[in-house]
Amino acid sequence: MSDLKIVVIGGVAAGPKAAARAKRCNPDAQVTLIEKGEWISYGGCGLPYYLGATVKDLNDLMTTSWDAVRTPEFMKATKDIDTLLGWEATRINRADKTVEVKEVKTGEVKILPYDKLVIATGAENFKPPMENINATGVFGMKTPKDAVDMQNYIKTEGVESAVVIGAGLIGMECAEAFANWGLDVTIIEMQGSIFPQVLDAEMGAVFQNYLEGEDLNFMLNTKVEKILVNEEGKVSGVQTDKGTVDAQLVLVAVGVRPCVQLAVDAGLEVDKAIIINDHCQTSDPDIYAAGDCVMTTNLISGQRVYAPMGSTANRQGRVIGTNITGGDEVHKGVLNTAVCKMFDWSLGATGLSERVAKQLGYDTVTAIVPGPDITHFMPGKKLIMTRLVAGRKTRKIPGVQIVGPGKVDKRIDTMVAALTFGATVDDLANMDLSYAPPLSSAMENLTNAANVMKNTIEGKAHDMRYEEFKSKLDSDDVVFVDLRTAHERAQKAIPAKHQLHIPIEELRARANEVPKDKEVVVFCILSTRGFEGQLILNNAGYDNVKFVQGGIQFWPLDK
Repeated sequence: MSDLKIVVIGGVAAGPKAAARAKRCNPDAQVTLIEKGEWISYGGCGLPYYLGATVKDLNDLMTTSWDAVRTPEFMKATKDIDTLLGWEATRINRADKTVEVKEVKTGEVKILPYDKLVIATGAENFKPPMENINATGVFGMKTPKDAVDMQNYIKTEGVESAVVIGAGLIGMECAEAFANWGLDVTIIEMQGSIFPQVLDAEMGAVFQNYLEGEDLNFMLNTKVEKILVNEEGKVSGVQTDKGTVDAQLVLVAVGVRPCVQLAVDAGLEVDKAIIINDHCQTSDPDIYAAGDCVMTTNLISGQRVYAPMGSTANRQGRVIGTNITGGDEVHKGVLNTAVCKMFDWSLGATGLSERVAKQLGYDTVTAIVPGPDITHFMPGKKLIMTRLVAGRKTRKIPGVQIVGPGKVDKRIDTMVAALTFGATVDDLANMDLSYAPPLSSAMENLTNAANVMKNTIEGKAHDMRYEEFKSKLDSDDVVFVDLRTAHERAQKAIPAKHQLHIPIEELRARANEVPKDKEVVVFCILSTRGFEGQLILNNAGYDNVKFVQGGIQFWPLDK
């Protein structure tokens, strides 16, 4: 295969990875990388951090681990890959196995023969059909140019306020970047919670409550009807179905659409994105595809999903590089794993959300368990909230979400491994997780969440979800029993109409003070005492007792 000709279309993530891997597997292969933009192999997920000036130099997003900038010259010198930068692939001729490419600046056309072809054309920002969507001061975030242009606009146009349309990962990360510039930021989202594709609504509410404390403003369940401009044609705000919001900059972050026209014109199988098998082959066995332009498989549901993530693109690119040079590797699919850090909090999720699991027909049980990220007696401990979903009968775990100021990513990665191999709550409860007081707890958060889930499935724990808890605060038929200390009560009150203060240490002796003709809801900070209180009252003859799932520390009770 010394004369193997490989053409790779797309130079951001999957394409360069496939090209580099192919050369490592077959140094004699002739590899040509085509990229219509101005940059290759850049860290697109780092663009919000350049926008917010956390990353100072744009070139830092295009460097190797030893700080060499990836340029066409670098690719040729180190990897023997020919790079056509500023060239666009315009046509694939499968019959004679050629690709037509055109130089963007000059219009010059070349025909490149291939034995194996890789399509890594990525995705583009979706622009909703909205009045003034192309006005000055309206931006998307996809390429380095987007980040540079936005940063320059903020610096030169006296921007004081910004509107972000869309509360997904990119929109929210850019919202933090705008806040770092001192802008007044409003995030507008059509759905009822933030990070709607990552977090269930309850977890989104917890994270939103924190972000509002960082002075971000939110308008949920809100539709932007048009973008407003001034007499100079520059953005002056947005009009929504709930009123107008003034702003001198608007970021449209309502998702991306895969770039598939090249594949469609070539007659490849496409369903929203390019269809590939587990070897990353398209419907043409000599054409492979990867990254944000393809559909992949969800490992839990087994269904095709669109999951545009840089990490997935790189893994798929490596599989392609191996296979087009004679190897045999597979990419089985994804868990839709995502992590994000905003200010001092992080969030993470993997697998199916409860909402999606129910849509797919899963009979689910949910456990929400807060706790410190390291042993409680160690300085520097920070809280996290873990939301575990499991099948009521199968006890298998389809998904987990974690939010809070403590360490999230380590636990999400642990759950990626657990979900990949089909773990049950019993498996998770007995996993030999590491323990040392400065780093973790003897009963790790994931262990606790699994044990709470077991108690729930087995009928020992009777909990109440946050929304139900909130809806009953004014009820005459419910009494709330506060198990916290007097000092803890002074830190955060709940606006319940009927409540008793009985610290957990006194509950056995004072159980007779709790009325038996009402529903009883016991609560504490993190729900540990709540479960204990439920058991104490059950033993004292109270049948209608529940504890507040997750305690009250994280819930935004003032809304």
